[in-house]
Amino acid sequence: MSEIITFLRILFLVVDFLAANGGAQSPVESGANTRSLPPEQSAALLHTKVAAIAPEKAVQDLASTWCSAYRSSDPERLTALETREIEIVDRFGEWHHLIGLKARVHFWEDGFDMVSLKDFRPACHVRLIGLNAGVVQVRVSYDDGIALKNGDRIPRFSEIHTFVLVKVQGTWLITAQNIVQQSSQEQGQGSTPAFSPTVG
Repeated sequence: MSEIITFLRILFLVVDFLAANGGAQSPVESGANTRSLPPEQSAALLHTKVAAIAPEKAVQDLASTWCSAYRSSDPERLTALETREIEIVDRFGEWHHLIGLKARVHFWEDGFDMVSLKDFRPACHVRLIGLNAGVVQVRVSYDDGIALKNGDRIPRFSEIHTFVLVKVQGTWLITAQNIVQQSSQEQGQGSTPAFSPTVG
């Protein structure tokens, strides 16, 4: 567990450094250049409509689109919101370094194979770090639990999905994700950021 926390701290420091120094690329123009993006990300621009919008609104739209895709168990839409290479720490604390569309789709398909469609209530907290990076936390509350495809049911719980976002050629994308599960007793306890409702 301490290795995961150390990894996330290093990741956030790198994002903070890149944001403070303008990242590794020149300033981005308002229009997205889709010619340089991988095909799945070019397609994402058509249905997410996050390019050339005020940064906080664009990030909120990305979170809303992610919630919609997650609710409908849609791996293709989820991967269209990610950079080509992404790192995910799942709800069991396992670290996944996924490179390329096939690996990313397979990750989501594996998780969705076990559960039926999700019915959840999302809430979102956004923090921009400079012009090209941000952190989004989405609290996903399953008030009725989750029905598994084998007939079992996971009782009521919530998860907090923390995303590290980067702006790639005018488009906000997810480059890292950490999932922390909360039991029903933990919900509402401790100091957490102010979450506002997210339409998903």
